[in-house]
Amino acid sequence: MCNILRNMVYILHMNEVIISKWNHFPFDSKSKRLQEGAIGQFTNLTSRQSVKKAIKKGLIFVNGTKGKTGTWVSLGDILVVKEMPNKPLAIQSKNKDRINILHEDNWCACVLKRAGIVTKGPNKHTLESISSSVLIKSTLDDSFQTPLAVHRLDKATHGPVLFAKTTGAASGLGDAFEKREISKEYMALIEGTPFMSRATIRVEINGKEAHSEIEIIGSTSWPVFGTATLVKVHPKTGRTHQIRKHLACIGHPILGDQLYSGDKKYTGQGLFLACTKLSFTHPMTKENIEIVVDLPRKFKHIAHKLSLP
Repeated sequence: MCNILRNMVYILHMNEVIISKWNHFPFDSKSKRLQEGAIGQFTNLTSRQSVKKAIKKGLIFVNGTKGKTGTWVSLGDILVVKEMPNKPLAIQSKNKDRINILHEDNWCACVLKRAGIVTKGPNKHTLESISSSVLIKSTLDDSFQTPLAVHRLDKATHGPVLFAKTTGAASGLGDAFEKREISKEYMALIEGTPFMSRATIRVEINGKEAHSEIEIIGSTSWPVFGTATLVKVHPKTGRTHQIRKHLACIGHPILGDQLYSGDKKYTGQGLFLACTKLSFTHPMTKENIEIVVDLPRKFKHIAHKLSLP
């Protein structure tokens, strides 16, 4: 009777699956190491890091044998995760909730950068450093140790950022940016109401050509400035602070822009600028990829107030 009870307790703390498919590239492999093959097989093991932690704790078994990071698994193998009694298996990366992965494959990835975080640089907490523990390392020969952000967004700007996992992808994406083959669309809330529905701005920045296309979406009442207008912006070049400088030069700086606004400044909810769409040709597969991102929450309460033309 005691043995039966012990077995019952054991089963209550075990989760078992038969591997029927891979949840991580390459998807056509006949076999994989456990630290890759177990990704996504259990609801609480969705990243390489969470799997490695579970293996290190001795919680994953393959066909009845305790698994190691170098253990090979194949389709049809039985995986079992043993949960610690009275303790949930909560071993996902602390950064997982802070990172929204919009696209990922063996060559590149796209991650959502939220306002307030620096894209890359010497700071300890950058989008690049945080993403390195969440994005899965490429299996290709020319892979980087950690994925690299191939472009930047201002610290105050919300939007998607492309990462390269291999030298080939980094070279291809770099060339695409240089040739202006990567398209980005921004939304901004600006001071006042322009007297036009569209505008082309060609004003040099630091002696270099700079070109932005502006489209008026609608206006609403706003404290301090009387009105504010939501605009869609297509930057055709990629100069530093281009959109902010161009909108300021036509007399309609972005709300919350402490650098390029006039004497009157709105300091309520930060900079009202977000990249909402990024389109590019995959550097290796040549697939056309379009990443669409929702506006940040601070824009949401404004949309229903707009007086649309």
